[in-house]
Amino acid sequence: MAESLMFTGARAVFKINNTKVGYARNVNVSEEIQYQPIEVLDNIEVEEWTPAGYTVRLRASRFRIVGQSLKSLGMFPNTGTDSAQHLINVLTTGDLSADIMDTRTNKIISKVTGVKITSHNWTVDARGVVGEDIEFVAKRTLDESEI
Repeated sequence: MAESLMFTGARAVFKINNTKVGYARNVNVSEEIQYQPIEVLDNIEVEEWTPAGYTVRLRASRFRIVGQSLKSLGMFPNTGTDSAQHLINVLTTGDLSADIMDTRTNKIISKVTGVKITSHNWTVDARGVVGEDIEFVAKRTLDESEI
């Protein structure tokens, strides 16, 4: 029987700055081009659609591992000792990169560049495993045909 070429979650590895995100549960990448309608006099239809923006968003969830917070990993700015230090930490946070890789072929399926974490949240339940949801913005995403 031939081996499946289907890319599945069991074959996927999620990395940030070339470091595997431990206990990642899911990853979602969206790429969007915003088009503006060119509406002119004497035409009820849109004359053309002009590209006006490009947006990349990344969302991921992971199981929360004690001692491996986003701040301790250097991925999210520390609050610092006061508000001035907090502001400096936010303003000087560099870009990250994110990759989704297929372990069967050792190929990167998606490379996301210019990544910044915009938010993260978690919930502790009495009888549950704590998960963490992370949202990112990015400058660009490439798929395997572009890498």
